[in-house]
Amino acid sequence: MGVLDKLTIAVTGTHPHDTKQIRSWIDKNNGRYSAVVRKNVTHLIASKEAYKARSDAVRQATDLGIDIVSYDWFDDSLQARRKLSTRRYKWEVLTKERRTRKELKRLGKVADGKKFRDGCERIKELTGSGTSDSAAVKRKPRKSKSFFFDTASPVILPTPFVSAKEDLLRRKAERETAMADGSVASGDDVDEGTPTRTTSSPTVSTPSNSRNESSPIKKPKSLPPSPPPPIVQALAKTSHWKDSYHYYHDQTGFEYKLLLVRSDFTTASFSQYHIGLLESHAKPHVYWTIAQYKPTKTSSPVDNAASTIHPEAARLQALISPSSSSVSPTPSASYQTSLCARNSAFDVAYTVFRHAFRDLTLLSWEERFDPGKTLQKTRAVSLNTEPFVYGRPKPGMPVGLFPQENGLSMEDDYLRGTLGLPGMEGGLTKDGAVGASVWRDGVEEKEKAAKREEEKVVQEALRKRVEIQKKGASAGAGGARQVQRWGKGGSARGFFDPAFAHLMGKRAG
Repeated sequence: MGVLDKLTIAVTGTHPHDTKQIRSWIDKNNGRYSAVVRKNVTHLIASKEAYKARSDAVRQATDLGIDIVSYDWFDDSLQARRKLSTRRYKWEVLTKERRTRKELKRLGKVADGKKFRDGCERIKELTGSGTSDSAAVKRKPRKSKSFFFDTASPVILPTPFVSAKEDLLRRKAERETAMADGSVASGDDVDEGTPTRTTSSPTVSTPSNSRNESSPIKKPKSLPPSPPPPIVQALAKTSHWKDSYHYYHDQTGFEYKLLLVRSDFTTASFSQYHIGLLESHAKPHVYWTIAQYKPTKTSSPVDNAASTIHPEAARLQALISPSSSSVSPTPSASYQTSLCARNSAFDVAYTVFRHAFRDLTLLSWEERFDPGKTLQKTRAVSLNTEPFVYGRPKPGMPVGLFPQENGLSMEDDYLRGTLGLPGMEGGLTKDGAVGASVWRDGVEEKEKAAKREEEKVVQEALRKRVEIQKKGASAGAGGARQVQRWGKGGSARGFFDPAFAHLMGKRAG
């Protein structure tokens, strides 16, 4: 049973969807569509303009007593999957409600004003104030519990209102007057020949002090002049690159934010490299490539030795050592740098991004999905370097484009080590992920070689035995000595090993 079962619907006016689409929805919900208004029509969906203009379809529906509803009734019924009541959707009801709202809005100001005036008149009658003709209601004042409106307490003159601006100007004038008096006093001391001192002594009296005692404004002689207030300079907030840049996304939705990891099994930790290709918020877009290095948590022996240096020796060493900006990065310290200039073109930033990836993983950007990591292991062995490992995105996620898909050339004059990234020269040992894999491959290869050599020796021994047997069978009279060595042969018995002689004897018996 459909939503519009047993309903015949006609449509007039302009609606969010055309008549053809509305008709298809009516048919799919077991309703019937009528192109004209007839007696069998149960509902007429009319627009606001058609209802206000009293079109022919609206007049015919009104004469026939057909429900004239808005398009919302049709839409809400399909959304609710049931036929809704037409009472809230009839244009007659909607028109009356709209007129009522307009009338209330028009009369709202008048009603509010009348209500306010009636309230004022009522207050005047109760308090006896104003120009009301009615007699004032006299009542005995009672003590109020309010602090501000206590009528039984004595009348206190209100505090005069002073604006914040006037108060600030008054305080500024007082400070300027006090500073002027202090400068005059210091000038008198200099004129009298009093030597200049950093601190004033309360026990020594000067002629200027005697003159100041007779002045109307007296200052304490025992207190030195207060130093000027320190000037506090607010430090500006350091801007972050995220204020102007975001990570670049290519056409497939791949985010150029890479995490490269190098494991260290001896310390159960790993070092990380974050490489990002950034794109500016503003257009036209400019690009920037950055890198951040995080070493393993455990410090190296060099760092432990440096931590035991005496503080004074460390201070003296810092005086003669170059500034931190000129010190090259080390694999034992965190490091963050720009790999290219800000506001670079895309091809420049993208090329540097791929070069950094190749420096750390020993794989070009096109080789990042090397099956079995065969190519990475081979290069790690040839360079004796433990490379960083890049994890492939999860299945179904974008994997990024190749340079030729971005309109760039794969031949970009790559030279290893030009970026100066720390942590590239780690030795290849079995303590790393790639080194351990290479070591396991070497052990397996040695085992396979030993097994092949053993099989070769066995095959060679069998071949020699077969040759000896063939020579003994074809020796004839000269082969009697050989026959005696391997056992005596009988008719159709051939030659046999002496270890099986007892079996041959039983058969002969």
